Amino acid sequence: MKNISVLTIAIGIAMVLVSTTGFAMAATTTTGSMSETSSFVWTISSDAIDGVLVPGERQSTTVYGENTQAADGTSSYTKSFGFDTKNMYQGQYNVDSTRMFTFDGTGDGNGTGNAISNEHIGIDTMGMPTSSWPAFHNTVNAGSSFDLVKGSVMTQAQSRTVTAYPGAAPVALNYGIRVHGLDNEPAVGSASAFMDGHLEQGRGTSTEKSSDLAFLQQSSVSGYIYKYDQSMTYESGINR
Repeated sequence: MKNISVLTIAIGIAMVLVSTTGFAMAATTTTGSMSETSSFVWTISSDAIDGVLVPGERQSTTVYGENTQAADGTSSYTKSFGFDTKNMYQGQYNVDSTRMFTFDGTGDGNGTGNAISNEHIGIDTMGMPTSSWPAFHNTVNAGSSFDLVKGSVMTQAQSRTVTAYPGAAPVALNYGIRVHGLDNEPAVGSASAFMDGHLEQGRGTSTEKSSDLAFLQQSSVSGYIYKYDQSMTYESGINR
């Protein structure tokens, strides 16, 4: 397994709100066509969401989306999606999504089927300076895509943007994808994954930018895929 870790210094967003939770599951097995589409946007602030950050305010936005389409084959699709706005500690996440998908483009007898999919998750966190932390604005995105004639795929997308208190746990975004074949044969098709980010930070109590960092990690495979395994992690906080 290939691991990419990006660590920076910034602030978790601690807020006291009534917790909102949600959990969704989807499961289907079909020969022919299938479609799965989902989208999610969540913004939370320690003050008002009005387009202006007041002194000491922290704000975050989390986005998630998926689009999976399969035709002329046999598909098996399972997904769990969890969402919780409460304050999180290490090992806990506000958004947690896991997908498992297998596809055989010969399953309908024609041998012409294919499955395509893309998935992404992103966080945008920002805050005004206090005596405990500097001004910051960090944006990180990750995701994957695949186009398969035959194969099995598992993905996991996680984010943590609300913590019990600054320093309780870092802001985090994790993404992973694993592609392999069926029936002791390789997967056939293509797959790719990425993580990118833009991290800006001030110094002391100044709102002037004193640090600017951008990064990108991406990979892809095509043809006969015996194993494709990517795991990417971003963390940013006072303590890790």
